[in-house]
Order: sequence, then C-alpha cells, then structure tokens
Amino acid sequence: MDYSTLIIERYQNVAHVQLNRPEAMNALNQDLVDDIFNCFNELNKDVDVRVIVLSGSGKAFCAGGDVSFLQVINSQSPYGTRQLLNSLFQKIGVLARVEKPVVGALHGFVLGAGFSLSLLCDMRVASESTIFGAEFPLMGIIPELGGTYTLPATVGLAKAMEIVLEARRFDAVEAERIGLINRTIPDEKLIDEALKLAGHIAALPPLAVGMSKVALRKGAAGCLDESLIFEAQVNALCYQTEDHKEAATAFLEKRKPTFKGR
Repeated sequence: MDYSTLIIERYQNVAHVQLNRPEAMNALNQDLVDDIFNCFNELNKDVDVRVIVLSGSGKAFCAGGDVSFLQVINSQSPYGTRQLLNSLFQKIGVLARVEKPVVGALHGFVLGAGFSLSLLCDMRVASESTIFGAEFPLMGIIPELGGTYTLPATVGLAKAMEIVLEARRFDAVEAERIGLINRTIPDEKLIDEALKLAGHIAALPPLAVGMSKVALRKGAAGCLDESLIFEAQVNALCYQTEDHKEAATAFLEKRKPTFKGR
C-alpha cells in the first residue's frame, strides 16, 4: 500500500518507516497521522514484519504539529476541537498498540508533538546532534499524543515536570543521561545502527518478543488510553485560549509572544 507522507522500506523481517514531509520538517498534519495509523495497522498484520523502525526524512525526525493544521484546529468549536483531537490522539496511539516493537531513530529536531511521538516508540536511539524539546506550555497547551503518560513513565515524574514546565530544549547527551533514549549514535551511522538493533530483535522468537512488548506496556503504571482522552479534553479548551492564539500568531510573525493567562 502506498502512502503520500511515508516511505516504507523492508530489510528481511524489519520494516523501516520514514516520515516524509521534509519541507515541513515532518510536522504532523491530518494526512500524516492517517498514514501512520493505516501503515502501522497494515504492518501489524504482516507476518513477515517482526520489528518496525520509525525515522524522519530530511533535517528532522518531527518538529511538532503543522502550523496550517493548528489553524484548522483553532477554527473548530470547543466540542469540535475535542472530537478532532481525540480522533488524532487515538490514531497516533497505534505505535504503542501494535504487537511489534517500534524502534525510533531520531535526528535533527524532536519537538512538541514530535517529542511525544518519539515517546510512543518502544526503544529510541538518537544521533549526537539531535535536539529535544517538550515546549507545549510555550504554545499555551499541555503535552499531547500520550505525553502526559509516556514521559513520566519513561523518565519519572520529577524529571517529566522539569522537561515540560521549563519548556527548554536539550541535547542527546542529556536525553541519554535521563533515560529518555536508549543510546546516542554518531549522526552518519544512525539508520544503520537502528536497523542493526531492529535486526537483532527480529532474530528473537517473534511471538515472545511481541507479547513481551504487550506485557511490559500493560504492566506499566497508568493507562495510555485514559491519558489520550484527558489530553484531548484539556487541549480542546487550551486551543481556545488567547494565549494559544497569541503563541501561534507570534510564531507566524516571528516575534516573541506576550501571554496574558487567558
């Protein structure tokens, strides 16, 4: 099956999925979310695929949500926004729900929604020059795409609070130190090493590997689906605030935003 915003390659029992909106630094929009949802469901049914590698083409893994798509979200009523966000968040959760390990190969910018997207991968490797950031408060919203669940589950509550509330960017060295990624790799070797890791996992008994993923996720404290629903509810309100609209306008106008807390 062909996807307009993805590139799919196969290496024996490994599927390499590339986000392919390089002109927008792979920012998420409706088409990309739909393609991810459909692609991962198809790969989950493919008995020849045992592990999936997710990466981004061009200069970034994913730099966040597409600005033009944010304008579509902002045009909705609060109820419409909630319905739209809930649909998007449930679709993107497919990364965690597939019964095959997903290895995120991260490079360039991993920001905002792209940051949360990376956290839905079961393992993450990053190139040395990768820049991370959960800058949601700067846009007047809270973490999305399961981030309120996956981030504290990955790095602990205190560190998750620091990452989100400080809303600062940090490098791959710090990401590995706090356990956000599994390992740091030289830029030019990222994909090769990610595929090598995936190949190692794919060589193990696939049923045991798949069920291990399912069991580990079920054993983790909390509930991803509840987090996705809650995020959609809260962000349906956040997207209506003056602060969010000011943040979006300031971004487009390339100026510093002025937030008023309303």
